[in-house]
Amino acid sequence: MYLELARRNLQRAKVRSLLAVIGILIGVMAVSAIGIFGESLKATVLENFEDVANELIVGPNYYAGYRYVDEKDVNQIEKLPYVKSAIPVKSDTLLVESKKLKAYLQIYGLSEKDAEELFDAEKGVIRLKGSCVVGKNLADTGDIKVNSKITINGREFRVAGILEDTGARFDINPNTAVIISQDDFSKISDKGYTMVIVKADRLDHVDNVKKAIEERLNSREDKVYVFELSIILERINEAFAQINTFLMAIASISLLVAGVSILNIMLMSTIERTKEIGVMRAIGAYRVTILKIFLLEAVILGIIGSSIGSVLSLAGGYAIDYIILQNVKYVFQPGTLFYLILGFSVGLTTAVVSGLYPAWRASRLEPIEALRFE
Repeated sequence: MYLELARRNLQRAKVRSLLAVIGILIGVMAVSAIGIFGESLKATVLENFEDVANELIVGPNYYAGYRYVDEKDVNQIEKLPYVKSAIPVKSDTLLVESKKLKAYLQIYGLSEKDAEELFDAEKGVIRLKGSCVVGKNLADTGDIKVNSKITINGREFRVAGILEDTGARFDINPNTAVIISQDDFSKISDKGYTMVIVKADRLDHVDNVKKAIEERLNSREDKVYVFELSIILERINEAFAQINTFLMAIASISLLVAGVSILNIMLMSTIERTKEIGVMRAIGAYRVTILKIFLLEAVILGIIGSSIGSVLSLAGGYAIDYIILQNVKYVFQPGTLFYLILGFSVGLTTAVVSGLYPAWRASRLEPIEALRFE
């Protein structure tokens, strides 16, 4: 009975009810769509780091007087449990010259096998014996092609391949660097191993590997430092969580406006139906009955607006991802369902809270005063 009365009352003021629904709809769409976009943006950024999440970087402890990681330490790391691979890296900043380039760049010395494990060639092949590979940004800047010749510290190398753009990396960033074999590196530089890239066999074994390295190599003195790249992922997650919260807080302003709209509509309805409320009270309707009817009206508005808004927010999230990220593959993921439910819940709560005061006010009307109202 209460539901039927609430529905009938809303139909009597169709325009105002429709405006209230539209207000909630827009607010829910804003909250959910921005939440979906935030999750998609985070997933897109983390995609660049997922391949290195199980990596650790082992470097010499400069503050203890160590410049390089010893080869025997590299061998010990390779034998530790849960270690999938240990890639020793030599690096130095050396003069690189070509027809259109003359600059000091980072030169890395790697084995060919390790280079193939870390990177992919966009053009040519990864071949390091007597040759080199260069990063994409460097190739574009210096107009370097496959089979071009470059000079590194006075020694000539033929470019065997150009690497794919790897995005941001925290171990080796080859986009503006040159990679050669370790034998060739020893002929142009006297630098030793400046880092060891250690890959754990599984992500949940990273802590075990870090502890084992520190116990094995730093038992007497702190020879090396160990840095987990997974920490970066945690920081990115935290940062995006804060950004998403901020964006949704801004989007929630539209729900606040919708709440004020519902409050106004319900107050107007209370004033217009004062005599009707008086009649209901006079024939025995309890205060709680009046309260339930008015609250049900707010609930109905909230459910309709929130339901439609949640569905349309999928389209909104899809459109935002397509326009800004040029990628919609992360629209449909578990996090999306969370933001749809969140948007629906916030929209419904806003409607109910906005309807509380008008419902309370209507229930407090005295029958005699209400019947005398003009």
